[in-house]
Amino acid sequence: CSTGTLDYILQRCQLALQNVCDDVDNDDVSLKSFEPAVLKQGEEIHNEVEFEWLRQFWFQGNRYRKCTDWWCQPMAQLEALWKKMEGVTNAVLHEVKREGLPVEQRNEILTAILASLTARQNLRREWHARCQSRIARTLPADQKPECRPYWEKDDASMPLPFDLTDIVSELRG
Repeated sequence: CSTGTLDYILQRCQLALQNVCDDVDNDDVSLKSFEPAVLKQGEEIHNEVEFEWLRQFWFQGNRYRKCTDWWCQPMAQLEALWKKMEGVTNAVLHEVKREGLPVEQRNEILTAILASLTARQNLRREWHARCQSRIARTLPADQKPECRPYWEKDDASMPLPFDLTDIVSELRG
């Protein structure tokens, strides 16, 4: 499956979410493994979905809908998978903070995820600024970029804050 296709990214999402236990009924995410290589790969795929698919798509505004609405359903599906990956990141962060976790294991997990979390925070900041740029504000309504996914601090439906600055700082601590 060649990169850059819908099939490709859906397969990548399935790969990232293979680590999620399916037996949990609520919105909590439980992981099968905290193996650093598995976590690193999952966080890299998480970033790929958010920045190379979702944000690229929504940055176009709604002008594509004049031609076709075909992409709306696949993007909704990708956004749901991405949100589950946010839950995976949250589960990893809970594990890192768990009392009794050996320091060596904690450090291995941090080494595996910190670069991706830092990149995610920096890219979110960049994309948010891009969507608010002077040029973007002058576009017609149907062409204005949408900063999506985006949510406010107090959004209880999201497992993590949009702004990861405090989390990244705490992990670097």
